[in-house]
Parts: sequence; C-alpha cells; structure tokens
Amino acid sequence: MDNDVVLFTACDQRFFPSCIDLIESIRAARGSLPRMRVLDVGMLPAQASELAGMVEAVIAPGWDVGGGRGLPEWYRAMTARPYLPNYAPGAAMIAWIDCDAWVQRWEPLKSLVAAARDGRLAIVEEKLGRGFVADLPSDPGTVNKFVVTPDSIRANVRSCYRLCFGNEIAAAYGNLPPYNVGVFALRADSPTWTIWRDLYGSALNRAFHRMAEQQALTVAIRQGRVPIASQPQEVNFICGADLPWFSAEQGVFTMPKDAARLLAVVHLTDTKDYPVLRIPHHPDGVMKPMPLTYREFQRYLKGGIEALALPADWMQLVNRWAGEPAPIALDPARPETWGKVGRNEPCPCGSGLRYKQCHGKLA
Repeated sequence: MDNDVVLFTACDQRFFPSCIDLIESIRAARGSLPRMRVLDVGMLPAQASELAGMVEAVIAPGWDVGGGRGLPEWYRAMTARPYLPNYAPGAAMIAWIDCDAWVQRWEPLKSLVAAARDGRLAIVEEKLGRGFVADLPSDPGTVNKFVVTPDSIRANVRSCYRLCFGNEIAAAYGNLPPYNVGVFALRADSPTWTIWRDLYGSALNRAFHRMAEQQALTVAIRQGRVPIASQPQEVNFICGADLPWFSAEQGVFTMPKDAARLLAVVHLTDTKDYPVLRIPHHPDGVMKPMPLTYREFQRYLKGGIEALALPADWMQLVNRWAGEPAPIALDPARPETWGKVGRNEPCPCGSGLRYKQCHGKLA
C-alpha cells in the first residue's frame, strides 16, 4: 500500500489475540506493516499499550452515532466505521480489515485499494455458501453441534432489514447476500461516507441490530446510490458462510474445490471460537481436523494436529474423530456426500425446494 493509505481495524479485550494475529499475518504476507491504526473499543490498558508499539496509532473513538443509548462499548467499532476519515486526517485512502480476519496473501489487498482510487467502494459481496457444521464438546462424552445454514444467514439479514429499515426493504433485499464490510477500501473524500452515515443513523433511530451498519451500506449499494468495484470472494472469504478448502501440497487455504484460487483474507466470523474444525482437503474434499486461526494454523503447518495446545475436551474430540470414517465435504452434485437430510430442510442440490419435494422423493 502507498503511504497515503491508512488501514484500520478495531479491538476490544476479548479480540486482542485476534488483533495480534491480524497484525502478524499482515507483516508475514507483506514483509512489513503498512500505515495501520487500531480503534480501541474496550481493550485493557496494557493491551492498548502493546498495540501502540506496533502500529501507527491506537485511537479510542467516541460515539459518532448512537451515543447515550446504552449500546455495548464494542459497538463503537461499528458506529465509527462510517466516520473513519475523521480518524485519519490527511489520508487519501481508507482501508479496513476486521480483527477476526487474517491475511494469507497481500497482493489482492493492493488490488482492492487500487480499485477504489477512482472513487468507487471496493468491497466483496458475500456468497451464501453451504454454511458449516461444528462439533462442540459438552459434558464428558457428549458432543453438541453448532449449525450455520444459508437460511439462518438470510433470516438474520431479513431481521435486520425489518427492524432497522422496514418491511419494504426487507422484501426487496432480504434474500440477497450482504456486502460485507469486514474488508473494504474507499477514498477518504468519497460522498459514499455521507450516504452511509445518513442511512445508518436513520436505521439506529428505528432499532438496534448489530448488523445495521453493514446493511445500511448494502441498502445504499442495492439502491444504486454507491458505485462499487466488486472484488472476488477470496479477498474477503467468509468462513461462517462456507468453509475454505486446504491444499496440503501448497500449505494454504483456497476457495472451495478450486486449488488455484488462494484466499487473500481468511475472515473467521462464526468459526473463530472453534480451536479445530473438520476442513475439506484437496483434491477430493475429505474433511480433516485443523485450526483456522492464524497462530494455531502456523503451528499446525510446522507440526500437525499434535503441535496444537488444545484443551483436553477438544483433544478428546479429535481422538474421537480419528476413530470415525472421515466425512466428505458436501457437494450439491453428489448426494452421497449429503449425509442425513431432514424432510423439511432445503435440498442440498440447491434447487430451492424442500428435500421431500426434490431428491427426497428418490430416497
């Protein structure tokens, strides 16, 4: 990145290890850190001090919008985002990466910033993939499952639209994927900032939803008020919407089923709380346990699953998986990979019909 670009993220006490991972991943991918500023939305003093020695500035933002409403302190990361030019006076370009993400390749991020220099917003439209299923150790000997599906993602988006923007917007855009603000770039003097602020302020006046700020920008894009430079999925790969695939030969995460498309940003989202997940491996989608977080992934590359400092209950789960046949990543074209599907669940083939109305008739 050129010196007229400032890269932002935000961090609180809980996300401090993730923020360190983001910084270290950028340094490894780029060779050095760009101009980088961190919004302090609830760090401990020692954490803020440590980051201040690593980046250009650590800034505690005020409530640019929504102040006095009793919102959680971490939410200042969202209320500050449409006002980022105010936190980097003199910068020509603003870029952002959420701190629950880490950088695997730097070149696509240079392209992201370059695409925004003409005034367009450089951003990635989410792809509502297959979601993911995670095993979660519970009481001794028991395992719960956490499931994210495309339907659950759409339901959350529609809920935000209904609460913050009204039924008409929910009906128009509720089934469409959001534009994810976890990674973006924009000129500091772009009129998009004002459009975003106005829509977001109106949304918060109606109701609080943690996605209101992102969906305000998405509404502006859908309405044609904000010109965009759409970026490929690998620039901001949302792991909670679809798990990445791993190429052991290259030692990298890739787009699902495409070993040639290496991820630039691994955006953990809902997967961030899992020390290990069963990740599809090239070439055939066999799912094997491994971490997605940057620090643990580096350990995994050096020493495999045995190199990880897993809690005892997670180690027991990994050992349990080792005694089971390895599952295959769900493939819409291969019913043998679907596992057990409920009669009223969406058919995995992607037809949009319920299973009982589609492939379930053939079962």
